[in-house]
Amino acid sequence: MPTILVTGLPRSGTTLLCALLNAYPDTLALGEPLALERHGDRARAVTEIERFVAATRRRAIDSGLAMSKHVDGTVPDNWVEDPAVLQTGRLRRVLEQRGEIPVGKPLAEDFHLVIKHPAEFTALAEPLGRRFPLYALVRHPLAVLAAWQTVEMPVHYGHMPMMECFVPGLTARLDAIEDRLARQVELMRFLYGTYARFPADRILRYEDILADPVTELHRLVPHVRQSSRALAPYDPAARYTTVDLAALAEMLRPLAPVVECFYPDFLASLAL
Repeated sequence: MPTILVTGLPRSGTTLLCALLNAYPDTLALGEPLALERHGDRARAVTEIERFVAATRRRAIDSGLAMSKHVDGTVPDNWVEDPAVLQTGRLRRVLEQRGEIPVGKPLAEDFHLVIKHPAEFTALAEPLGRRFPLYALVRHPLAVLAAWQTVEMPVHYGHMPMMECFVPGLTARLDAIEDRLARQVELMRFLYGTYARFPADRILRYEDILADPVTELHRLVPHVRQSSRALAPYDPAARYTTVDLAALAEMLRPLAPVVECFYPDFLASLAL
């Protein structure tokens, strides 16, 4: 039965990926449906994920329902407030809920199930990759880091608690960095470093999905034959007007060794 796991950096487009895949028949893409306990036992967590996958497949067919984070019963493109709220002086809130949502279409026994979890699946990438096809979605670091400055999420403070509880020593490593932005960059170093160990054919780039969604989605779901809609990139400078992109770009330069395998022109692209 084709079950695919997706991880990636927070704010890299993993929720959008799920929304795009849900437009296709015999495909169910769920956004962060798991509620793992923070017990830190990696083997136990992988077993819990395997059991969750089996139960989710059965329930989706038998009842037409599936657990997921959602907004009003669907997995949206983005479950964070519009950047316009930044003009009020506050961070963008996460609008997600967690609960069962309707599948909304017929599913065959061997339907394609896609589950995305940026934190848990990154922390458990090595053992999970031996049990499931596991893909990582990456995005240009400047766009990601700019988004992190605007959201009321743990990454804004340089932490990913669910990931940290399954990676020994990571919390202490991050806590040792007093500056919030420097802590974010160190967190990003860990994320890109983890994805750099993935096989090349298990890496998806956000920019490639926007440019050619059919080709990129086809890698996950073979029956994708046409794009469900047009996609267009946005300019971080226009979207996040309160963020100093030049300062972020300077902070990101030391990440070149772990980022250039995804973005060969990384350093040149930081020249704003």
